[in-house]
Amino acid sequence: MLNWGVMGAGGIAYVFCNGMRFTDSGQILAVASRTRERNDRLANDFGIPRQYNDYAELLADDDIDAVYIATIHPLHAEWAIKCAEAGKHLLVEKPISMNHAETAAMVDAARENDVFLMEAFMYRCHPQIAKMVELIQDGTIGNVQAIRATFGYRSGFNPQSRLYNREMGGGGILDIGCYTASMARKVAGAAANELFLNPISVKGNGKIGPTGVDHIAAATLKFENDIIAEIICAVECNYGSNVIIYGTEGTITVPNPWLPSSPCRGARTPLPPDTTFPATQLIVQSSQNRETTEVTVPADRDLFTYEADTVAAHIADRQAPAMSLDDTLGNMQLLDAWREEVGVVS
Repeated sequence: MLNWGVMGAGGIAYVFCNGMRFTDSGQILAVASRTRERNDRLANDFGIPRQYNDYAELLADDDIDAVYIATIHPLHAEWAIKCAEAGKHLLVEKPISMNHAETAAMVDAARENDVFLMEAFMYRCHPQIAKMVELIQDGTIGNVQAIRATFGYRSGFNPQSRLYNREMGGGGILDIGCYTASMARKVAGAAANELFLNPISVKGNGKIGPTGVDHIAAATLKFENDIIAEIICAVECNYGSNVIIYGTEGTITVPNPWLPSSPCRGARTPLPPDTTFPATQLIVQSSQNRETTEVTVPADRDLFTYEADTVAAHIADRQAPAMSLDDTLGNMQLLDAWREEVGVVS
């Protein structure tokens, strides 16, 4: 069993700790937060035995095997590198850093110190993705031609909030556009029998707000296998979440691409041990007869439990195929290009 330390005690840390209730692969041993109230809540709700008021104290705990970094984006690189130097395995919340240069430094630190590192794209760890890849590679919709991936919601404008503050890594591209980018690259790769592909062309546009971050952003991508992708994200528009894969013989729709089977994501209290986890569906439509088939993908644990179990299963490999180091580097390179196209100043 992995002994986990959680760095940061905000909302996503709460979700992760809830997910850890449904695994046998590890346990939360310690939490570190600079906010006492959050620290106490996480420790009390989940029975976490050790609390630290400083991140460095967590790293000094020799009993910690792996650290989940759930801080704000700008702190990821600094503390991931320090974790690696302390010999701790790493799961780092998305986006893994603010830009490709920071990510490269983090990857170098993980490799130099021989520790596991994965960017926390939890949706990649769910069996829904494996089924989607299987349908693509079985030729269910013929040859993939185009992809459309969206993720958007409306949040009231507050220049001091994380979402709209440039210094805190605000903007839709870093917050949720990273999902659409990673999905497009995953689908294009599946069509080429690869784990992922990087685009050969990125064209973007968007709406920049008064604080210099993107409120709405879109990009078109072209891949070497001639697949075209449209990716859209928004933090001030209820754009919804959807993925559609267009093939020569039909389409695959992923109605719930980012948060399948996750009661933990909306829970405000610890979930009971007998919690059940909903199956998810992929919708396949034939272009010949318009016949629609729902492909059900069952789940036996929470989405965030799958993520933690993925880390545990691949510790010895020092990276996981669900989101490899090269995959993360390629995704951050795309986000940099997209932000530059839109006009966001890093």
